Amino acid sequence: MALRDVRRRIRSVKNTAQITTAMEVVAATKMRRSQGVALAGRPYALAALDILKNVARRSPVRPHLLEPREVKKTLLLVIASDRGLAGAFNSNVVRLAERWIREHRGEPYACAAVGKKVAASFAARGLASVKTFVGFGDYVARSDTEPLAAFLLGGFLRKEWDRVTVFYTNFRTTLKQEVRMIEVLPIHTERIEETIRGIAPEYGRYAEIRGEGEAMRYRYEYIFEPSPEAVLERLLPILFKIQLHHLVLESNASEHSARMIAMKNASDNARELVGELTLAYHKARQAGITRELSEITGSTEAVST
Repeated sequence: MALRDVRRRIRSVKNTAQITTAMEVVAATKMRRSQGVALAGRPYALAALDILKNVARRSPVRPHLLEPREVKKTLLLVIASDRGLAGAFNSNVVRLAERWIREHRGEPYACAAVGKKVAASFAARGLASVKTFVGFGDYVARSDTEPLAAFLLGGFLRKEWDRVTVFYTNFRTTLKQEVRMIEVLPIHTERIEETIRGIAPEYGRYAEIRGEGEAMRYRYEYIFEPSPEAVLERLLPILFKIQLHHLVLESNASEHSARMIAMKNASDNARELVGELTLAYHKARQAGITRELSEITGSTEAVST
């Protein structure tokens, strides 16, 4: 390889390393902020869940959203990202959904996608998506996930599907994200509580509040107006929307973390490649100098003889 080509390649790799380093810093900032957004709504969600449990104990009627029924069709909701450059973040979620399909071969199902990458993966694999949601952004607001929650609730109440299973990436630590599957409809209060309490990471920033809230749990005596059933009918959709919103936030935090790690690895690889290219450049340059000296020495000897 000519010295000019080596120098050009070194400059190119250094520029790439600068870009990936900047993307790493941006992803780290977004990851921390998305965690903060998720944690901000955690006390409200826990309080609403506590009310639900107490009201449900005093209600003689179980609403449709709590009542399990025969599963004739399942909706698979896969939550990932609109963008790439995040390692295996998007493909891992789609693979988990594919494994569910293989294990439940013959059972009727439909697929819905959150993120352009999921929709593209579905199309490449020949899976039809009944609905695709995109553009949730880096710091998704409750208003952004309202259409998604309304779509899932509406289809469930109209009996278009009898179960909704969500595939998403759970944020555990900055270096560890876990692809998970959770059934969100019909509503299970234990799974809602698991989702809300799992918002705080196991280690690192915010880990100290992971167990908070237990000491504040106590029961009230309620006076219902107009009835416990009416309160449940109003409260259950709100809690479902909270749970779904937090699942999207978990996925967002995991996406930023995965992208940060991918960009860090890319930056490290670029620096390593720059070192190798620099060594090759110096070796080639030294070889050229040695060759020129040998030619000069040989020419001098030839002239002197």
